[in-house]
Amino acid sequence: MPRNRSKFPAAVIEANLTPMIDVTFLLIVFFTLVSGIADNERVDMSLARVEAGATAQADEESRVMLNVIPATNGQIGGYLLAGKAFDATPDGIAQLADALADGYRRNPNLAVNLRADRDTMYEWVEPAMRATTTAASLAGGGALPRLNLVVIEESIGGSEGGRDGS
Repeated sequence: MPRNRSKFPAAVIEANLTPMIDVTFLLIVFFTLVSGIADNERVDMSLARVEAGATAQADEESRVMLNVIPATNGQIGGYLLAGKAFDATPDGIAQLADALADGYRRNPNLAVNLRADRDTMYEWVEPAMRATTTAASLAGGGALPRLNLVVIEESIGGSEGGRDGS
């Protein structure tokens, strides 16, 4: 007597893709948020070049990026610190020094990475440098101003290395 095959239909095995889609969307959201945070510190500019120099990258936890926002003909559009813009006026520079002083109060070993376009006149970079030293004295508590000038390191062959200290 022939054996009867099972009366039940053959089971179809399918993968449940719902958890994988959930993880994919979470990764997309994560990378979108992280890239947005990193872009707050970056202003489009052409950094100065150096052929050789003693460079070291600052510790991520104890640094803040100060940008001199470039404008036409070597002028500037202001200063940008941690996503907040400051005018290039005496009042704006005083507000910048106050914001930096808050950073020095939280962390006396704070390093300020100063970025400026190579076409920006020095007369606009110097107030940012002065604001850093003023901020350290306003903060008190033994805070010493540590100012790093961010540049593009140029190799001997003339090609650019993309290291900008950020």
